[in-house]
Amino acid sequence: MLARRHRHHRLLAAVLTLVAPAAAEEVTVQNDSASGGGMVAIQAGFIAHEQAAAWLTSPCDGSIVAVQILWLSQSGQAPPSLEEAIRIRQAGTFPVPGPVLALLEAPVMTDGFLNEFRYLDEAQTIPIDVPVSAGQTFVVAFEFANTPGLDGASVCTDVDGCQTGRNSIYAIPGGWLNACALGVSGDFVIRAVVDCAELSGACCLPDGSCQTLTPSECTAAGGDYQGDLVDCISANCPQPRQACCFEATGGCLNLTAADCLIAGGIPGGVGTDCATYVCFPSGACCLPDGTCQDQLSPDDCAALGGTFMGDGTSCAGVECPEPTGACCFVTGGCLVLTASDCAIAAGDWAGPGTDCADRNGNGRADACEQQTSCAGDTDYSGDVDLADLATLLSHYGQTGGAGWTDGDFDDDGDVDLSDLSALLANYGQVCP
Repeated sequence: MLARRHRHHRLLAAVLTLVAPAAAEEVTVQNDSASGGGMVAIQAGFIAHEQAAAWLTSPCDGSIVAVQILWLSQSGQAPPSLEEAIRIRQAGTFPVPGPVLALLEAPVMTDGFLNEFRYLDEAQTIPIDVPVSAGQTFVVAFEFANTPGLDGASVCTDVDGCQTGRNSIYAIPGGWLNACALGVSGDFVIRAVVDCAELSGACCLPDGSCQTLTPSECTAAGGDYQGDLVDCISANCPQPRQACCFEATGGCLNLTAADCLIAGGIPGGVGTDCATYVCFPSGACCLPDGTCQDQLSPDDCAALGGTFMGDGTSCAGVECPEPTGACCFVTGGCLVLTASDCAIAAGDWAGPGTDCADRNGNGRADACEQQTSCAGDTDYSGDVDLADLATLLSHYGQTGGAGWTDGDFDDDGDVDLSDLSALLANYGQVCP
């Protein structure tokens, strides 16, 4: 049987009659290149119960609503033929299809036509409706009930070569095989019609990037829709111009980001324009301690932990916010307040940037401990004595985060000689 298939697959036919065009929302999915009046090869070497299958890929989210199979004879005069079945199947592992998704039994094939089937039953009451998603591969397999013979009608292929992984045959004997490896001349003219809920295609976005979107999604994103089923590789989206700053001259040109880098410039970012963009801003910077420095760039200001007040601003014309810090109360409590608010509350302000964290876990804010004790008073008893020395020595040589232990008097993260010196300097004294 396989020898006959090889011997006769090059029979050519010049007649290809297509059905009426599909609706605008329907897409015909095909591997073959056959077109009206073009040349095709009649594959007359099949026998009863063998199958020809095309592996197709859905272009969208939608449903398979029809299958199409070109059926031709050498004479073009073969009578209608009742064949075994058409099956829509999951992809499986090539060349073996997966489980059956839909079965059309006993299709009647008409010679000289691209036969289209939209129903699973002869009474045409059960429409084909197989859900698919964009990029999903599925298989349409045609099973013969009759042996075509030399003069009978059969399935066809195009004459442009057989695409790997797109055509398979169920042979008797042999089972599922790669049609290309058997010498089949082209891709089977076996197609599917997919009804797409809404077609998608390449959308060129304002920043020059590309995404596959529906027309409505593209419009909402401010993009330029390139057409149904157009992919982003083919779209070649134009790259937008943006401000490009040159440090050596302080000048600005509107260039694409790529051209800006080629010229040694600094891209200003998508949406910038030299007419409104400031290339090298400089102005007042409000620092965390409430002071102000003039003529800093935004980056330099941020490096100091400050707040950039705007290009062209000066410290004389801005009012920097008063810094906050730990405000310690005689109750042992702590609040983060400005110095002026702390004074109103009769608290003891620990300085800008301090907080109320209790890192050593002794129940009192570390910043407030420094306010109410002297170096060496590890237990906050009001004096520096042997108990304090014992505490320091138990932690001597250890390291941790700032304020991590009572022995770290200089708050540098470790207990060392400087801490011991501070304690000994105050040994025997009563703390203020």
